[in-house]
Amino acid sequence: MSSDCMVSVLCTAYNHEEYIRDALESIVSQQTDFPFELLVNDDASTDGTAAIIREYEEKYPDIVRPFYQPKNLYSQDIDIYYAVFFPNARGKYTAFCEGDDYWTDPTKLQRQVDFMQAHPEYSACVHNTLLHYCVGDRADEELVRHDGDCDVEFEDILPGMNTAWHTSSLLAKTELLASPPDFYYIAAEYGFGDYPYGIWLRHNGPVHFINRTMSAYRICSNQDAWSSGVEGQYDKLTRFMTGAVSMLEAYRTHVADPELLELVDSNILKWKFQLLYTQGRDRELRRPPYNSILKTKPLRFRINNAVKCTFPWLHRLYRKINGYGE
Repeated sequence: MSSDCMVSVLCTAYNHEEYIRDALESIVSQQTDFPFELLVNDDASTDGTAAIIREYEEKYPDIVRPFYQPKNLYSQDIDIYYAVFFPNARGKYTAFCEGDDYWTDPTKLQRQVDFMQAHPEYSACVHNTLLHYCVGDRADEELVRHDGDCDVEFEDILPGMNTAWHTSSLLAKTELLASPPDFYYIAAEYGFGDYPYGIWLRHNGPVHFINRTMSAYRICSNQDAWSSGVEGQYDKLTRFMTGAVSMLEAYRTHVADPELLELVDSNILKWKFQLLYTQGRDRELRRPPYNSILKTKPLRFRINNAVKCTFPWLHRLYRKINGYGE
């Protein structure tokens, strides 16, 4: 890290020709009273993404620090953040904006840094994000709804990041992100990193939420996007839930507080319940300890469970027709 660089903004890009200009422009246009850098990695794109990055490299040489990969790193299971970004990041804080997302407020970084500088005990600062659906006619909506600024608690993070924040809103201490815990690597093996980041940051201090929408998350921007794959893809969904269970089981070894440990175990059980449900193992949901969760489900859910258990052959046929496997 360098004393003359306050924030390192990390931007991953792959075949984002349609969107990358919005992302880069929203970053370099930030209005700050401190220096920041933009580290952008083009992961061997086959479209015009790299050319647009070079354009910004030439226009903003004091901000943009690009990395052009001759061969795609993601396909080699190489973690771009720890192979490329963090060894080169110079900022006291780190912020994120993937190549198909963008920031919507030019004061985003200044607001977050001002808070973090005034409250050094905090590990991170986040804000609200606009969900922009790239397919269908679903209207844009805000990710999180709060009445005002507040702190993000474990209760918001442990069920999954959809109840906490989106990565495009995160500004955190670089020292915490650059040295991740063991459960980060477990999650990374299953293809996700925002969830363990959220837990690790909250584990190391409070996380502040600014009730202001300052970034946009494009959902289903392309077939390779994470948002295009989890919902509706059985294999990817079950892999994520299996990873969530493994990650939380590893995290619980870091927990000493009995109340937090109880909360972690409760979320592990909920993920296991959801995994069994997705796998069609409905009879197991009626047995301890999962039946305690089943009892809390809406009447329609419980009726469907009873029907599936009464007519298993019909349920197997339904799953086969819809591609859910056995």
